[in-house]
Amino acid sequence: MPQNKNSQTDFSQPFGKFTSRKIEHDEEYIDYLPGYRYRIWHNDQSSSFPDHKHAALEIILCSEDTYTVTVGEEVYKLHEGDILFIPPMKVHSITAPESGERFIMLFDISFFDYFKSKNDILDCFSSAKVIGINNASHIYPLVYSSLNKIINLYFAYNEMNEIEIYSELLKIISTISHSPESAEDNGEEETMLTHSEIYNKFVRVLSYIETNYSEDLNLETVAKTTGFSKYHFSRLFKQYTDSTFYDYLCKRRIIEAKKLLITNIPVTDVAFQVGFNNLTTFCRCFKKYTGCSPTQYKSRVAKDENISVESVTDVYHLKADGINPSVE
Repeated sequence: MPQNKNSQTDFSQPFGKFTSRKIEHDEEYIDYLPGYRYRIWHNDQSSSFPDHKHAALEIILCSEDTYTVTVGEEVYKLHEGDILFIPPMKVHSITAPESGERFIMLFDISFFDYFKSKNDILDCFSSAKVIGINNASHIYPLVYSSLNKIINLYFAYNEMNEIEIYSELLKIISTISHSPESAEDNGEEETMLTHSEIYNKFVRVLSYIETNYSEDLNLETVAKTTGFSKYHFSRLFKQYTDSTFYDYLCKRRIIEAKKLLITNIPVTDVAFQVGFNNLTTFCRCFKKYTGCSPTQYKSRVAKDENISVESVTDVYHLKADGINPSVE
């Protein structure tokens, strides 16, 4: 673990002091270290951060106490030593405790453009992932060691350290992509099944979501119903529906919410009835898919009783020979 605030280590920015966060329409524009494409903070503040996204790959190393991060609808409570990877352009928020320490790292991923394996690298970080001693013990020491080196190189500024920092970052990516869990994503699961068999699995997946959309569904739980790892499942779900799992689930819930908002049920009750675990996430998703807030929608319904509500079949369709699964 990098030395903490009680040691002699100076975790102030090596040069070009950070000015302020720049957020427009929930998108943050990263103030990278001048002349470089990364920025690392030693953070011991109790400040929380609302929903935002950015084009950088974010890595959070929790070094003391806990730290709660919500990515999409998934909530990750980080404990000491846990490492969270947040993909570029994923909406996330942070709830900080009253005390604690963590290192927050942001990396511009445009340098991946120079690699033939760019798509494989991005697939590796298509969803948020936590690497901790308890859930990824086989790769944790290597990833943890490389992150410590990156942190120490950053704060012990030297121009030549840039090469070593990116070298360690690439080592982390290689370690994760070659881990047993990620190896399942290289097509080994799919080669055992025909296209028709995979398609039928996803017909059942959509039926499962239709029946259980109001429950506390998450990617890992639904992936288990297919027998695929969550990373392989994510790729196939996108391939067969033109949508991510969470986009599909959110839109399904919003369609049901629109039906309920026509009634006299309060907005907060509607949010929980269709499966959202907090009102903020519900309002954000509702506006994303309808262009207005739930309250504005209720107001419009009151003025125009002819407003239509899409059926579930308007969410997305599986792509296979023009055949769409029927959902009762």
